[in-house]
Amino acid sequence: MREVSVVGGLTAMVADAERADGERPHLLFLHGMFAGAWMFAPIQRWFADRGYSSHAINLRGHYGSQPVADFGRVSVYDFVDDALHLARALAQPIVIGHSMGGLLAQKLAEAGAARAAILVSAAPPRGIVVTGPSLVVRQLKHLWPILMSRPIVPTRSDADALIFNCVPPAEREAFFAQLVPESGRAGRELSLSGVPVDERKVRCPVLSIGAAQDRFVLPYVARALARKYGADYREFPGRGHFMLGEPGWEQVAIGMEEWIARHGAA
Repeated sequence: MREVSVVGGLTAMVADAERADGERPHLLFLHGMFAGAWMFAPIQRWFADRGYSSHAINLRGHYGSQPVADFGRVSVYDFVDDALHLARALAQPIVIGHSMGGLLAQKLAEAGAARAAILVSAAPPRGIVVTGPSLVVRQLKHLWPILMSRPIVPTRSDADALIFNCVPPAEREAFFAQLVPESGRAGRELSLSGVPVDERKVRCPVLSIGAAQDRFVLPYVARALARKYGADYREFPGRGHFMLGEPGWEQVAIGMEEWIARHGAA
């Protein structure tokens, strides 16, 4: 694994394939709110062992990637631009997006910049409601930064309840320590105004993955995304929102690779 600078002062973590295995497509991983490229390190190594090279971007304002003076005012559309620049530089990668990164993956597919898209507990576009009761209650304490475009600072109790509920308690502190503040404007766009995606422009194969115990993006959202795009759907029982960091995440990776072999390498 190595960190590199990419277009526009952004940074990314790169995993090079351990072996040349035909024309395996390049993978581009997109993180969600409060996170960074770090969350994909295990699955990047897993795919590298199987012949796939990959980039995992740090979106602007995350982990020193393209620093922003007034980060609370950064828009989801700014993050879309970040992802688009790198996707175009990589020439049609398979895009794998988690949470907010799943919405960015949908926008890349809409723009024709993805060979295929895998949406993991993905935030939905306008027209699909994302907020369940637990999320609404916990969002209230962050209403001021969301409405006033200030950074949203994650709390341990919210993270444990919504993101790490299926992570063993002894491992949660280490994950929480890696979370960073998020843009209030982006949070408002995701939860209130919505970001549109025209499904008629999404012509690449799409896989929507849901987690049965997800309390942040409820599994009905992943099913609704599959219907919107005429996509394949896979739901993992006993998994939460952070399914790529939970014990047994390899089963999710195996499901991705099997789907890529069928749909993503053409």
